[in-house]
Amino acid sequence: MMQPVEKVKILICVVHGPYEPWLSILRDGQMKTWMRPFPGVRIINVFGKPIPDRLMKIDQYLYFRRWDHKKSVAFFWLAMEALIKTLMMLDKFRPQVNKAQKFENLEKWTFQMPDSLLLQGVKNISTLRAALDEDFDYLITTITSSYLNLDLIQEYLSAAPRVNFLGGRIEKSGAMEYQQGSFRIFSRDVVLNLTQNSSQYRHWLIEDIAMGRLANRKYSNFTNVPNETIDSMTRIHQISNSQLEKTLSYRCKSIAENFRMDSYIMQEIDRLLRKFG
Repeated sequence: MMQPVEKVKILICVVHGPYEPWLSILRDGQMKTWMRPFPGVRIINVFGKPIPDRLMKIDQYLYFRRWDHKKSVAFFWLAMEALIKTLMMLDKFRPQVNKAQKFENLEKWTFQMPDSLLLQGVKNISTLRAALDEDFDYLITTITSSYLNLDLIQEYLSAAPRVNFLGGRIEKSGAMEYQQGSFRIFSRDVVLNLTQNSSQYRHWLIEDIAMGRLANRKYSNFTNVPNETIDSMTRIHQISNSQLEKTLSYRCKSIAENFRMDSYIMQEIDRLLRKFG
């Protein structure tokens, strides 16, 4: 295993929806496994304000039209979304954040805005902006369906560049590289640059692509930090000790018979890591 060069200050913001099944995955998965006190690491659980069930169904319907199997329908809804979000001037929306809260025994930030799929971009940019009020060398943003190996993250970032660092789960859209939303790492200077230029964030694009385009305006080097996607309980046991030794982030996204298995996958990963360690 890598040996730490110097302890760094790491801020982890885990962005959740204040709904089920995410709340249960947070409680039964993340809180029972990797979310624990760790030297040099501070973990924040980030929420918006929940919306009523009826509005949430409308929100989900409108959001997922962009992936309609008929391209003409998808393009129509995407154009409508672009028009509406432009008229709403979302790049100027600055929701206040309440940081004086707890979720169970963990720190919690709540943005005073509807927790809507259509406002994902606002929530994520606001998270970056709020993070700048805190003391950190690196900011990690992730989601509910993730397991992070804090030991390896601390070791990895202790030896990483302190400036111009964008890492995490790196994917491509055409020739453009970007950080997938389940695991992003930014050095502090990058967070500052992204927030200073947030007016260039295109809120009607798929959130990962919008953030990627914003980052690509200045940066071209993205570091793919070792990560794995676990989509079933079977896949966990296909992971070798050498993979366990180097993987920093696990995306735990699995559905079995219409039931989310994310928390069970996290518990099994945690068991294997403790046994391996």
